[in-house]
Amino acid sequence: MSGIEPVQKQFGRTAAAYVDSPNHAKGEDLDRIVALAAEHGGECVVDVGTGVGHTLRRVAPHFRGAVGVDATREMLEAGAGVLAGAGITNAVLVQADATALPIASRTVDVVTSRLAAHHFADAARAFREIARILRPGGLFVLVDNFAPDEPELARFINELETLRDPSHVRNHTVAGWRELLERAGMRTTVDSHTAVAQLNTEKWLERSQTPPDRAEEVRLRLRTAPPAAVEAFQIGPITFAVRKLILIGRA
Repeated sequence: MSGIEPVQKQFGRTAAAYVDSPNHAKGEDLDRIVALAAEHGGECVVDVGTGVGHTLRRVAPHFRGAVGVDATREMLEAGAGVLAGAGITNAVLVQADATALPIASRTVDVVTSRLAAHHFADAARAFREIARILRPGGLFVLVDNFAPDEPELARFINELETLRDPSHVRNHTVAGWRELLERAGMRTTVDSHTAVAQLNTEKWLERSQTPPDRAEEVRLRLRTAPPAAVEAFQIGPITFAVRKLILIGRA
C-alpha cells in the first residue's frame, strides 16, 4: 500500500462529515491563518491538504489566484461545493500528493496547511516541496496538533489518534514540527502554541467512522488514562482536548 492510500481510503468515505465539522470549518486558528496570509499578500496562495476547502475558502479572496491540493478525490468534490457556496471563483482544486506538488518552483507567495500534515506519510518531503514552490521570502503557515514533549504522553495521543483513524501518521512535538520545516530550508517562528481544540469523543469517532472494536478501545484508553494524560489532554467523561500549533516558515 502506498503512502497516500490510507489517507484516500479514510477520507474518501468520510469527506461529507468534514463539510460541517466545526473544528475544521471555523476557529481562531483559521482566522489567524487568514490574517497572516492577507498581511503577507502577493499573487498566489496554495493550500496543501486542503480537504473540503475550508482554509482555501477563507484565504482565496485575498489573492489573484488560489490552488487547493489534496490527495483524495472525494474531499475535493466536497470542497468544490464549499467554494461554490462561498462564491469563490478564483480557486482551483487539484488532486495530488503533498510530496509531489504539480506547481512550478518559486511561483507561490503563500502556502497554508491546516490540520493535514499529521496525515502526511512523508512530512519531511512534503515540506521540502512546499519550500520549493515558495518564492524567496515566501510565507508558509502550518496549523496542526502537537504532542507533548514527554514521550509517554506523545505515545498516548498518537496511539489514540491511530486507533481512531489509521491514516494518522504523527502529531510531532513543537520542536519536531520546527525541525521538519527548518530541514526543508525554512526559517521558523512559533506564532502560537496555546490554542486548544476541545473534542467530543463520540462525535470525533463518528466523523471518522471508526469501526466499533477500535472505537471501544479508544473509549477504554480514555477511561483508564493515567493521571498525567488526564491532565495533559483534559480528559473528561465525554470530551478531551488536543493543543494546536501555529508555525510560520519563511523561504
